[in-house]
Amino acid sequence: MIAGYFWQSFIPGLVIVRTFFGMIDVILKNKSACLTKLLGGINRMARILTTKILTPNEIEVMKEKVETLLSTKGVKIDHLQVMEILQNAGAEVETASGAVRFPKAVIAKALQSIPKQFTLAAPDPQYDLTFPLPDGKFYTRTCTGGMNYLTENGDYHNITIAEVIEWIQLVNSLDTIHFCALPSTSGKSVPGEAIDIHTLRAVLEHSKKHIWVQPYEAANVKYLLDLAAARAGGKEQLRKRPIISFITCSVPPFQFKYMDMEALYQSCLYGVPIQPCSLPAAGANAPVTPQGIALLSAAEVMAQIIMAQLITPGLPVIATPLLFAMDMLTTYTLQSPIETTLGRMAAIQLFEEGYNIPAHSYGSGTDSFVLDGQCMAERTSLTHMLALAGASVLGGAGQLEVAKTISPLQLIIDNDIFAMTEKMLGGLEISDEMMAWQEIMGLTGKESFVDMDHTFDHFRDSLRLPTFNRDSRPNWVKAGSKDMLARAKDVYQTIKENYEPIAIPSEILRQMDEIIKQADLQLVGK
Repeated sequence: MIAGYFWQSFIPGLVIVRTFFGMIDVILKNKSACLTKLLGGINRMARILTTKILTPNEIEVMKEKVETLLSTKGVKIDHLQVMEILQNAGAEVETASGAVRFPKAVIAKALQSIPKQFTLAAPDPQYDLTFPLPDGKFYTRTCTGGMNYLTENGDYHNITIAEVIEWIQLVNSLDTIHFCALPSTSGKSVPGEAIDIHTLRAVLEHSKKHIWVQPYEAANVKYLLDLAAARAGGKEQLRKRPIISFITCSVPPFQFKYMDMEALYQSCLYGVPIQPCSLPAAGANAPVTPQGIALLSAAEVMAQIIMAQLITPGLPVIATPLLFAMDMLTTYTLQSPIETTLGRMAAIQLFEEGYNIPAHSYGSGTDSFVLDGQCMAERTSLTHMLALAGASVLGGAGQLEVAKTISPLQLIIDNDIFAMTEKMLGGLEISDEMMAWQEIMGLTGKESFVDMDHTFDHFRDSLRLPTFNRDSRPNWVKAGSKDMLARAKDVYQTIKENYEPIAIPSEILRQMDEIIKQADLQLVGK
């Protein structure tokens, strides 16, 4: 028996070895062409850097845990229409308590209907976002829900509708900021009962890029969708080219309030993509360990994905585990502890590799209140680690103070950090040209690389980021001894001076204004 096992193992191995030496023989006979092809294959494999926090076996363990949780423990929801649809689709529903369990066969059916390719459209089609991303890269988005504004001059206050417009114009101007999320405008600037509606109206008028929308009340959901439909040219056009996507959220652990179920339900009816969120805080309403919070958040996100697919099969989804942590000394909620980053990385890998679902989490941000060393260290570490983990979307650009505050200067700096991260993910190409093989072989000891054609051909490959210093101290002093924030302020001033507003047909503006009028009448009473 042992001998049989030996030969069963040895003979295939011998075939592989002989095949390998056969390949070497072919390479030696035509070494130049074959070596180029071989290195080309290596290049393609090496050009995307990754960091894997989970092994393939650990991914399978977590998948099994997620699906067991949803099939045996289940979730609780508050939405009779959704419960009825889920029950008709095979879910186990207890209407009185709101308990919903998803048998594994129902989970499998739902997962099969998730689209493999889709587009988050933009008002300006040149900014459309296609999924999956080419070359293993990532998209980025701004902070959602930030209610405070730290201006370029250091003033700190609740954000106004005028500053929302400035923010969106800045987003339009930054190459590595790919879509925007709604800030939380001050109730002094717009009616408090319709903050999200008035804010979206302003953003739709000014944004060239896709918009991520978070409703603040269940009654507001339909007005938000109608605004987007008006801007897109009608409900059918919105379905064909969804210029917005919706946030739907859990209330950890495993509960979903009526507002978020209404947002999910209406998004399904309108054909608008969703980016379902879980926002647990480790040690508060979720396990304190990175592994535990990753599991809980993944299950809550997956529950929303399953519900969306059972309501509208084929609806585009982006899994969005947004993890936080409660500091056990202060009880303050934090975003950037390294343990939380590890949990995000695990959740991202679970969705991206385990389920082939694009995933989105905080890929920038800080617990700091100001643009200081802590701020830059936390957000750069977070950006690099989530990008290396394979996230399709890095969220939180421009945010401070655990997503409570947004800063235009920080957004400009994040734009540069994202560019640096994108360059890093590209890895290195190993070829004669990129190694300067001919130039090195031809050295006699008297040459300088500064005047070689190879240097001229490639010196532009290096990033020159406007907020980073690349000059000598004498020149730096002569230019005013500017630090990173001062350079970011210069960039912002240039953008403001050269910005060209977009033009929208007056009929579309009129339709959006009529929706605002109806919303104010129904929600505000005036």
